[in-house]
Amino acid sequence: MAVQTQTRQVGDIQIAIAATLQRADGTAVDLSSLTVKFAMYDRDGTAKVAETTDNVSETDSVAGEVQYSPVAADVDTAGLYYAYFITEDGSSKQDTFPATKKEFRIEIMDVI
Repeated sequence: MAVQTQTRQVGDIQIAIAATLQRADGTAVDLSSLTVKFAMYDRDGTAKVAETTDNVSETDSVAGEVQYSPVAADVDTAGLYYAYFITEDGSSKQDTFPATKKEFRIEIMDVI
């Protein structure tokens, strides 16, 4: 996953935060037997959305496509946030996507 920025306005919850989870070689992660979590942090490392499975869905498990549907509290403050998805197998082994957590940015803009 290359650096990606998704921009939205304060209060926008209708469109999910979506990503395609891929390994370093570009192959999609098959999510069929994995649990997927989402997290989002501000620039200081404070959790805006702590790691959660709530509101996370797989839109295409084999192709590694996932999304997180934000709630109002997730997008109530303007700023730059860093997001990532975590996959976990049944034995608690985890992988983080993107591996470099600051490569997936969520920019929340003030409503003008």
